[in-house]
Amino acid sequence: MKRYFIEEAKCGITEGGVGIGPVPGNVVVSLKFQDGTRTQWLNVVEVDGIPNVYLSDEDIFDPILAEDLDDEDFTEYMLDHYITEFEGIVFDTDYEATFESISENPDNPAVPLIRCIIALVRCSMDETEELIQMMSGKYADEVEIPVSDVEEEYLEDYENE
Repeated sequence: MKRYFIEEAKCGITEGGVGIGPVPGNVVVSLKFQDGTRTQWLNVVEVDGIPNVYLSDEDIFDPILAEDLDDEDFTEYMLDHYITEFEGIVFDTDYEATFESISENPDNPAVPLIRCIIALVRCSMDETEELIQMMSGKYADEVEIPVSDVEEEYLEDYENE
């Protein structure tokens, strides 16, 4: 069975800006992982609660945080590395599709890695460093992953149906 070793975890918030009013920053999380054959980065940029997921062979955390919208090469790179599924687990414009996909395939070895990244994206800033320390240098299936707010909401909705 494939296992995912989390070498490094990073979390930050982009600067935000001003539109019609103040625009909050976006949460950015990157996990550097090994799957036994290669090392890659799984990245999530959450914009207004919408997860945007990218799989890359290089660390793109700092350029994502920089939000240089004029860098056409990086924008193209991001478009080329945007993903809507990872190892059979689906990503969509909300987390519900991901948790539905997880519930349909709970033994998928990618599930703990995906739950780790969602927990880090959705945790409070006070919990960020603790979660980063808990995940870094461990196999994803060995991490005691806290239930995120969006996973808890999904589970409550699932129980009510």
